Amino acid sequence: MKIGILTFHTPINYGAALQAFALQKHLRDEYPELSIQNIDFKTDVHISKYNIFIPLRRNILVYLYKQFFIVLRYPSLRKRKKRFKSFIEEELKLTDRYSSVDDLLQNPPIMDHYIVGSDQVFHPRSEYLEAYYLNFPKNNSKKSAYAPSFGISEFDKVPNDKIKPLLEDFDNICCRESDGAKYMSNLLNKDVPVVLDPIFLLSDQQWEEMSCGPLVSEKYIFIYDLNGGYDLLKIANKISKETGLKIVCQTQSADHFYKNCTQVFDSGPREFISLIKNAEYVVTDSFHGTAFSILFNKKQFIYVARPHASGRIRSIMGLCDISERIIENGKANNFNYLDNKNLNTSNRDNLNKLIESSKAYLRDAIN
Repeated sequence: MKIGILTFHTPINYGAALQAFALQKHLRDEYPELSIQNIDFKTDVHISKYNIFIPLRRNILVYLYKQFFIVLRYPSLRKRKKRFKSFIEEELKLTDRYSSVDDLLQNPPIMDHYIVGSDQVFHPRSEYLEAYYLNFPKNNSKKSAYAPSFGISEFDKVPNDKIKPLLEDFDNICCRESDGAKYMSNLLNKDVPVVLDPIFLLSDQQWEEMSCGPLVSEKYIFIYDLNGGYDLLKIANKISKETGLKIVCQTQSADHFYKNCTQVFDSGPREFISLIKNAEYVVTDSFHGTAFSILFNKKQFIYVARPHASGRIRSIMGLCDISERIIENGKANNFNYLDNKNLNTSNRDNLNKLIESSKAYLRDAIN
């Protein structure tokens, strides 16, 4: 049997790279006799989007400001890009490249089973919607989704007439968030289970084995800044003031300059895992930053930087019964430090049950 996985694996984004790796590794470990590949759907737009230097903008002052910091931090940004490239080349088995939606839809790789997911592959406003909804003939193959996300919390503007027939063509359907599962259940008039992000298919020991060693010699608070900016730093500073711990910050934006912390710009996927695993606290607005902090049983505070896209974080925090660790948008100034506890036994038991049910969903879909 040949299985083809379609997901986001090209972005210089830790969550995208690591969830792609996790699903393929889990399936290859479970089914070593099968041929399992990620479909290398990668357009020129995908590639150009993650160039180190940004294109010229109308506001020349903003453009020059951003380019100044990119030049200043270019060696680190270049190292980060190389580390991502090496990680994908070393860890993912890929098909030949498909450089456009038409290329994929008109000549899809011949597979016995197509699996789409995880990450925001079901976003209703994606320019690649037809590709990620596998809008090509099955030809006696199966189509399944594993932990897809819509990337939104409100579904009133979703084009149901376009989405419904695409979803009905799937043999197995599920969702990474409860909001998305409820939406599909109502649309398709059937139960749609919630499953965990692929990173939970691997144990913390497996993640530790593929990460690098400790990168910071002393104890620290780790910030993973996706969109939270200075609000994350405010929260971390309050923790630091009470604990005396240093702050290490990984940000996606080269023009972010934060005082009183060590900024990191050169981390690849392995380094990212190490920075979370070895931290005393994790402060983030990222779903995958949240997920890895849960996996490694860290003390965490999760900030809602984008309320309209917070469903993923709220879902996983709610499933693990730790929603009280969420800091709402605009509330960073009101945050009072509490030494929040690691996941207790009931939390871990609940998480382990969800991991097993997620694995069972995949087994049922494939078998």
